[in-house]
Order: sequence, then C-alpha cells, then structure tokens
Amino acid sequence: MSRIILVRHGRTAWHAEGRYAGTTDVPLDELGLEQAERVTRYLENREVEVVYSSPLSRCLELASLVAAPHGLEVVVDERLREIDLGRWDGDTYSDILEKDGDILKKWTRDPTSVTIPGGESLAHVQERSMDWFREVSGSFPEGTVIASSHGGPIRAIIAGVLGLPLSRAFRLTVDLASVSVLNYFGKFSNLECLNDRAHLDGLEDNSLL
Repeated sequence: MSRIILVRHGRTAWHAEGRYAGTTDVPLDELGLEQAERVTRYLENREVEVVYSSPLSRCLELASLVAAPHGLEVVVDERLREIDLGRWDGDTYSDILEKDGDILKKWTRDPTSVTIPGGESLAHVQERSMDWFREVSGSFPEGTVIASSHGGPIRAIIAGVLGLPLSRAFRLTVDLASVSVLNYFGKFSNLECLNDRAHLDGLEDNSLL
C-alpha cells in the first residue's frame, strides 16, 4: 500500500490580502513559515521514502523543511504546480467579478465548464496531477510519499482517486498548511484524512483565502 501525504503550502502575503495565487511565485510570509515549521514537526517521526514539491517557492520552502529531518532531497515536479489562473492571478474576488463576472459565475457553479482567460482548465490540472500520482504510487508501492502542493492539484488528486466528480472538487476543504492522506491500493484506495490542521492549533490565521 502506498501512503500519499498531500500538504498544502502555508500562507503568503497574497493569501492574507485575499488575492488568488496561481503560477505566480509568491513566497511564504512570516506566518506561512511558522505553519511550515509546524507541518515539519508533525511529520518528522514518519518513515518517508521521498518528498516531492511543486516548483513554486511557497511549496519548496515547506518541502525543504519537511525533508531535512529525514535526510532527503526534495524532488521538484512540475505536475504539482498550481492551476494557471491566467488573467485572474493576483486578483481579489471583487477584481475578478468586475472584469469577468459572467465567467466567474460559471466557474463558481461548475469549474469544469469554463477555462479562465489565459489560464488552464481544471481537467488539465487533474490530468497532470493524477499522472504524477499514478507514477509515484507505482514507484513506491509499500512506502510513504510526501508532496508539497497547492489547493487545486490536491483537490484534483483526491477527487480522482475517490471517483468524485471533478465539478465538485472545490467542495473539498483544503486549508493552508493542512495535511491530507490517501492510502492507495487500486480500487480499494481510501482517504484516511482530509484537511488535518491539528498541528496548527493556537496559530491564528486570518487569511482571506
């Protein structure tokens, strides 16, 4: 059985300001680094085969901290990067509503029904992230893998493994610095936990996203 631990990166200044962060490389802020340290302490006693990360620094910073106690080097994989938000990247909800209100309404109802202008479809996010998942679960059939990624790919992977409609993926709560665990053994795969935040107790986060 492969155990895949999916960790969402910590907070950035954009998340604190309510700005959507896609492929723009926004680093962790002070609270985000503290969240990453909490994740590290939470996972340091696990037996881990490999630590993967999205190429974006907000994930790499967390992955490097998590990998260190295990004596591992982080493996960067482009397939774990966040969805390309095109011209919405860096915008607030009100910004997007003002310039692309009709598209935003369709996206809110069913994110698979539209592609963000200049961006990437959710279906493509799931295709690439599930390609990574299948490859890794095959390479480490009896091991534990940690991946530092983003809300979009993590939701897409969980939906794909559990057979949930991709159109409902954003109904899965995946908070900043949360931990979700999938146990993979073919059709008997299961979600062990979703959005575990116990390691963040007492750490206030008033992010708008």
